[in-house]
Amino acid sequence: MQICGIFIYKIMLSRGDSMVKDIKKLIGKNFGKLYFPIFLMCLDSLGSMVTYFILYLTIIDIFNGTLNMNGVVKYTVVCLAAVILRILAYRKSYLMSFENSFEITGELRIKLANHFRKLSLGYFNKNSKGYLINTLTNDLTSFEGLLSHTLPFLIKMATMCIFLIIGTFFINYKLALAECFVIFLSIPILIFGEKTAKILEIDKRRINETMISTVLEYIGGIKVFRAYNMQASNFERLKNNMDLVRKNGISTEMKLALPTALYASLVNFIIPMTLLGGGYLFLEGDFKGESLIAFMVMGIALSGILSSFERYYIMLKNLKIASNNLDEVMKYKTFDFDNKEDEICSYSVEFKDVYFSYDDNKEVLHNISFTANEGSVTALIGESGAGKSTIMNLVARFWDVTNGEILIGNKNIKNINPDSLLASVGAVFQENILLSDTIFNNILIGNPNASYDDVIEASKIACCHDFITSLPESYNTKVAEGGTSLSGGEKQRISIARAILKNAPILLLDEFTASLDADNEMKINKAFEHLIKGKTVFVIAHRLHTIKNADQIILLNKGKIEEIGNHAELFEKKGHYYKMITKQIESKKD
Repeated sequence: MQICGIFIYKIMLSRGDSMVKDIKKLIGKNFGKLYFPIFLMCLDSLGSMVTYFILYLTIIDIFNGTLNMNGVVKYTVVCLAAVILRILAYRKSYLMSFENSFEITGELRIKLANHFRKLSLGYFNKNSKGYLINTLTNDLTSFEGLLSHTLPFLIKMATMCIFLIIGTFFINYKLALAECFVIFLSIPILIFGEKTAKILEIDKRRINETMISTVLEYIGGIKVFRAYNMQASNFERLKNNMDLVRKNGISTEMKLALPTALYASLVNFIIPMTLLGGGYLFLEGDFKGESLIAFMVMGIALSGILSSFERYYIMLKNLKIASNNLDEVMKYKTFDFDNKEDEICSYSVEFKDVYFSYDDNKEVLHNISFTANEGSVTALIGESGAGKSTIMNLVARFWDVTNGEILIGNKNIKNINPDSLLASVGAVFQENILLSDTIFNNILIGNPNASYDDVIEASKIACCHDFITSLPESYNTKVAEGGTSLSGGEKQRISIARAILKNAPILLLDEFTASLDADNEMKINKAFEHLIKGKTVFVIAHRLHTIKNADQIILLNKGKIEEIGNHAELFEKKGHYYKMITKQIESKKD
């Protein structure tokens, strides 16, 4: 039976071969699960045709005056068997289609999430949040509907049409050819409607993506908008985008109205054409009355199915856009997480002639070369936009260098398994991301295998234990989305506790004390003096007491290394570093 399902499936989708390939590519080995439910849908169609055939035989017996009780019972039993077959086939197909679609899209969601973690940050910078959310939610939901509903029903309708056309040929080939001619005339309109719908769907997606991005921007920036009294203007922008979505929806329906109406009118023309042609043949004596009635019934059924076919066909072609978007995401080049390079044995970091630009735009780093010895502290200083954060991002391999290479333990960072690399790197950035979860679980991100006591100890070192225990549910207190229920300093200390718990051999610290008061900053600095022993540390800092104790200071200017050395060496040169520190000391005196 499954072989029959495969055969029918191949015939039905021969014109949409590219879409079949796209679906195969996305769902892989699960593609075979689609065959049997589709075969059952075709079996349901066959059961429907049996009822039409029995109706035809009954009409013949009525016209011939040969219908008797035995015939009625016989026809009733066959019809009942066909109905039971249809119910069983449809129910099983329905359940299997939905179960398979949920299972397949569930696996696809996990596959996409795993793929996303392997992408460079360039992908997320290049694509808007609206596009990403639309692809990961709406497109996946649409793809789920494609597998569970649209595709099986479209094939069922196509099979029904084929069976009905074959049936009409058995009754009267002349009228059947006339029906086929009408159907043939409707194909260009169907294709025109499909192409129009595709263009409109692409436009609709673009507008929806813009609206989603605007909504996220409005919600995320509501505090700033209120502070600067910008709510009205930003709400107006949001309102305009929503209004654009409304207008686009109306415009889409209006533009599709003409091809839809033309197609429906043409396929419904089968009914009067059958009546006219069949009536003429009947009057000429070339067509029996029972055959005319049977042909009319089949013609009405065929016309109704063809009218619905257009909607499902256009839906199928529109859903191809969703499958294409998902396929585009999966095609995007990822880091090689299957790399089998040995574990990192030492944690010195070397930049060799590194050049870097974001997505082939303006160069951010130019010919950067330096070595951070294992267990040393390297301070990165310079004006905003000099390339400090970029160097840190490259150490963690959030991006790949444009030219040159980065070595960790004398191994090219590209040849190190990304999971192994990220396990070796701990970070505290200026922007602290907290999940909508308990404080305990937010700290546990640093080391999911850590014990409760380990979390408490890390919190104490990070000077956040006291404020956490003062909360109503202590460590089980739920953090609001984005950590908005906590102050900037509290979020910073939780991030620091997370880094302490991870205890990674390489630490990236981006102004990690920026949000702390003087008392807590002093405590944190003491804790980090203990924590950084034996670790390779990169720190972005502007305060003298953080900079001067570093083993190496790199002063960056417009993406280039202007000065490099320790505090004493650079101060003695009386260059840019000297001027910067002198200015900072004088400002403190004032």
